[in-house]
Amino acid sequence: MSINKGKNANYYTTLLDEVLLLVAILRKEKRKSPTIAELALLIGDSEERILECLEFGKPLKLIH
Repeated sequence: MSINKGKNANYYTTLLDEVLLLVAILRKEKRKSPTIAELALLIGDSEERILECLEFGKPLKLIH
C-alpha cells in the first residue's frame, strides 16, 4: 500500500465516522434521514466526498 492510499483510507474512515454520527443525530432530532447535500453542507465537504466515504464504508458494514 502506498502512503497516499493509507492517507486516503484514514481520511475516508474519519469522514465516514463523522457522517454516520451526524446521520444518527439528525435522524433522532428531525425523524428523517438527511440528504447527501445536507450532509455535505453541515460537514463542510463536497457531495462527491460524502458519497465516496459511504462507498468506502460499505464492506465494513457487511463484515459486522
